[in-house]
Amino acid sequence: MASPIVSRARAQAFYRAVVTAGRAPSAHNTQPWRWRASGPVLDLLAGPAGHLAMIGCGAALHHARLSLAAQGWRATVERRSRSARSGPLARLRLEGRAPASPGTARLARAVRQRHTDPRPVTGRAITAEEMRNLVRAFHSHDVGLHVLRPHQVLDLAVAVAGEGAADPAEQQWHEQLALWTGGDRIVGAADRGRLPVRCGSRDRAATFAVLHGRGDHDMDWLYAGEALSAGWLAATQQGVSVLPFSAPIERADAREMLRRAVPEAAQPYVMIRLGRHATQAVAGPTSRLGVRQIIDRGTRRQTV
Repeated sequence: MASPIVSRARAQAFYRAVVTAGRAPSAHNTQPWRWRASGPVLDLLAGPAGHLAMIGCGAALHHARLSLAAQGWRATVERRSRSARSGPLARLRLEGRAPASPGTARLARAVRQRHTDPRPVTGRAITAEEMRNLVRAFHSHDVGLHVLRPHQVLDLAVAVAGEGAADPAEQQWHEQLALWTGGDRIVGAADRGRLPVRCGSRDRAATFAVLHGRGDHDMDWLYAGEALSAGWLAATQQGVSVLPFSAPIERADAREMLRRAVPEAAQPYVMIRLGRHATQAVAGPTSRLGVRQIIDRGTRRQTV
């Protein structure tokens, strides 16, 4: 049995990890995760949910792991397939203390700075070297980031042309493509040949990419969320804005176009826009659930 001092240290570590995980990105800010702590174990819980919720849970898992590492804890992680489990989606177990590396500490500090900024990109373009570093940061567990070429972005714009945006998320995606192509609407296939290679739109400094992997199982989407979190925080450190889009992945025509454009992308998970802003965002942080709302109280051995 752990001493009271050790138990208290674990509880504090888990509390901070849950707070940090609460700042993870999720579709429509749904925050679909819950946590349960018991002794040296912190369980990630998730009810019946779709792929986007799994991405959010993966991001929360990465945030929690990062927090524990930055606090000087060594933790192992066990992920469990939804089809083969009745318990937690993932389990973090504290194995002892370990000094945090400077890189880990810097990445953990980026958690508070990370935010979603939908404004048009107006800052300095991302250099080739910076993009290579970002691609490496997004790579994890067979999840990779493929940067789309300009003609592929235009093909994607054509793939979604003529369709009404049924919800705010899809409307935002349409608006971003329209900004990138330099017009106030997304052109149709008949206009494809007349699209400008260069245009006056400042958002042409934006880079579009697709986060992709090999599989379509729950664990694949969880890994995608972890990769999204790691890459987003690395981008934040470099002053690069990340704006994710799920709308094109949810559309069969756009999804198939991405598969053709990226042969290794057997499964596209999320589209992202990368770029810099010339001015700081003025909006405040997104509201988050309190720790008491995301801790499962169904166990009597609660330690957080």
